[in-house]
Amino acid sequence: MGLQHSLAAALLATAALLAAAPARAQQSAPDNDWTATVLEEDDFWAPHNHDRHYTHGIRFSGTSGDVHDPLWLQPFSWLGPIFPDAADVSRRYNLIPLGQNMYTPQNPTPVNPDPRDRPYAGWLYGGVGLMQDTPGTTDGIDRFDDLELKLGLVGPGSLANATQTRFHLLIDVSPFAGWHAQLHDEPTLDLFYQHKWRYHGENDAAWGWDAIPQWDLRVGNVYDYAGAGGMLRLGRNLRADYGPPHIDLNTGADYINTSRMTGNWGLYGFIGTEARAVAHNIFLDGNDFKSSPSVEKYPAVGDLEAGLAVFYEHFRLAYSYILRSPEFVHQTGADHYGSLDLTVNLPF
Repeated sequence: MGLQHSLAAALLATAALLAAAPARAQQSAPDNDWTATVLEEDDFWAPHNHDRHYTHGIRFSGTSGDVHDPLWLQPFSWLGPIFPDAADVSRRYNLIPLGQNMYTPQNPTPVNPDPRDRPYAGWLYGGVGLMQDTPGTTDGIDRFDDLELKLGLVGPGSLANATQTRFHLLIDVSPFAGWHAQLHDEPTLDLFYQHKWRYHGENDAAWGWDAIPQWDLRVGNVYDYAGAGGMLRLGRNLRADYGPPHIDLNTGADYINTSRMTGNWGLYGFIGTEARAVAHNIFLDGNDFKSSPSVEKYPAVGDLEAGLAVFYEHFRLAYSYILRSPEFVHQTGADHYGSLDLTVNLPF
């Protein structure tokens, strides 16, 4: 949708600056280090982009090191059934200071948008999450649990209109004409839980494979759905993470644990899928408390994805290609988009 050029430049500049920093000594404790993630999704990063529907998303997050302080461990104890105690467990906080999503119809030119096409909408949000990585003991199967709460705003207050329109004007591209008809302002609450298992095998040089089945549940006035899927990966140092993250949290995770790496580099290729039974999607169903544009959604949606991730020192760079089945009646074909993730391990 246009923002991708400046954001790509920002990602490259950030990587260049951080690469110039001294490499961290091997004897440091990366398990206790924070990580920072910049994640951008846009159909510009996919072949034959259409600039439609889920047209752009960006999210900034910070993940704490392994938590040891009894005070900060209390929330995990309160939620014992979700985060059971175990030997060598890793517990972390995930903070999302800022995220913004944009949704537009297929045709950007009508001043009065087609009522059968996806409504204009934006979402601005922030949140906090609890993540637990439980390495396999007797059965050798790792477990990962993630509980995320996001609060935000859908509507003009999300600044999606202003962000997209001003950037289109800056690069001399015609703005979308129907933003005045976007969803109304509505505060949002979004609660998400995800459970993963990891079956894995690797050799002494850390080359190997893993399979990561998962299920997830999401409730609130943004989404209500239940999902299930999984990911297959081949590469080196796979146990450092659970796959690259996505803005909608459907597969992968912000989690990264470089203390599990052999040496200072790793890479993997992956394929994944998820199916979701969707009861509510505010970006298709419209506002919950006011009359607004809406379309008739399909109750089931599926994603296919493939990509590549690379680790080096305190960096992870990943690309994902996502193909999504039609989400509403009258949608002309599946959607696709690309996702870029830059994660930096911060030694402080």
